[in-house]
Amino acid sequence: MDVGNELSDDLSIETLRALYERDATTPVAVVRSVYERIAAYPDKAVWITLLPQEEAIRRAEELQKQLADRGTHHQRPALFGIPFSVKDSIDIAGMPTTLACPSFAYTADVTAFVVQRILDAGGILIGKTNLDQFATGLNGTRSPYGVPRCVCDPDYISGGSSSGSVVSVAANLVSFTVATDTAGSTRVPAALNGMVGLKPTLGTISTVGLVPACKTSDCITIIARTVDSAVAALDAMQAYDEDDVYAREPQQLAMLAQQEQPLLKQWELTMSPPPSPSKTSPPINLQIGLPPRELLDSVLSPEYVRLFDRFITRLADLDIQVAAKFDYSPFAAANAMLYGSSIVAQRIVAFKDYLDRYGYDQLHPVIREIFGSSAGFDAVRAYQDIFDLASFRRLAAKQFRRGESDAETVDVLVVPSTATHPTVEEMLADPINLNKRLGSFSHFVNLLDLCAVSMPVTGATWKSRRLGRDMPFGITLISLPGSDRRLLQLCRYIQNIRV
Repeated sequence: MDVGNELSDDLSIETLRALYERDATTPVAVVRSVYERIAAYPDKAVWITLLPQEEAIRRAEELQKQLADRGTHHQRPALFGIPFSVKDSIDIAGMPTTLACPSFAYTADVTAFVVQRILDAGGILIGKTNLDQFATGLNGTRSPYGVPRCVCDPDYISGGSSSGSVVSVAANLVSFTVATDTAGSTRVPAALNGMVGLKPTLGTISTVGLVPACKTSDCITIIARTVDSAVAALDAMQAYDEDDVYAREPQQLAMLAQQEQPLLKQWELTMSPPPSPSKTSPPINLQIGLPPRELLDSVLSPEYVRLFDRFITRLADLDIQVAAKFDYSPFAAANAMLYGSSIVAQRIVAFKDYLDRYGYDQLHPVIREIFGSSAGFDAVRAYQDIFDLASFRRLAAKQFRRGESDAETVDVLVVPSTATHPTVEEMLADPINLNKRLGSFSHFVNLLDLCAVSMPVTGATWKSRRLGRDMPFGITLISLPGSDRRLLQLCRYIQNIRV
């Protein structure tokens, strides 16, 4: 069979699993197809370090031999023959870790815990992807290794900081990517390229082997083509790592999953997708919160205002209720803190040794400006910010807990994943303000210890200006820590809603 033709439109995990199950292809054939795609793809800024094809083929041959030695009656490993990429802020033994800063680069001695789990599950590493330098930015233009472009229209940004990661998936070069998200670095690029971006509960996926940006808020994440692919990757990646100082033990995660959210509990993740929604479907019996109207109108592009309103109208058609008195203020207050408080100084802590040695001169100009403005906070301000954030976290959690007044509480907060989709030219002309706007609905999630899934809205497109291409629009579902899999199941339902 012609594997290239068979896989031309879909490298999702579930598709490859089905092909392997019926012996319709092999890992070696898939790897060859992947490298043909990479060679043909015009955007050469996706990768920083690409594994040599012969090494990836050797890995595929080893997997095939292991399967043959065990016999066909043995079950394949969970990610058998699945090609994946890794953001270049995560260590892989024998490969450089650059963080898109050549003078920072070093060769890793140990493979990150989460990457090793994927390899142990049969995954095939293809390479390490480009990113905004030091994982600082939501736009993808802050790298000396080039500017990855949106797969829908190269005039537009890919989003960041997981820029190369999202393009590697959206361009159908790999099945999924291991990315990161501190302030929206998975959710924003996923939305801008029509992908699914999972930012799990903090402490769910080990960050050992990740070079930190803001250590208290860093999260290793997944970008995939489909919700089902994200679930499959999460199954392999999630595990308790006692070497991760912020890891949550399984018992703690189980307790979080049992918190008092009676309506969200109906969305337990199952292997079978929920029925497609329609006006004749039974009521979903779910209450959602939305950002204030004035915030939406002030920060969203006109296209995004229209598409978000249409999406919320479709939810109302299915009897999903909007909380009448939902208090968005703690989310907005926390959102402003990420770059407007001493929290941003964590980035100076993370790269102190490098900065002590090299100073700021070799940084990308925008990163130099951000880091330079981060150094002026004193201990008094830092403690005040800690206390303020604790207050916002408690107030936000209350919004998700059913109490005496259901009009004020929600099961899920629904927001646009980002506020607008700039062109590369626009982004370069206004790098600080536009980046801040991109994070209008993403900065607060990790600060408030919440989990989130960004997903494309089916049928929600707008036209790019010069080329007239169909451009995607994404929304993010947000809830309490431990709700990850319920949110994913809800996404499987919502993805069938066409606006």
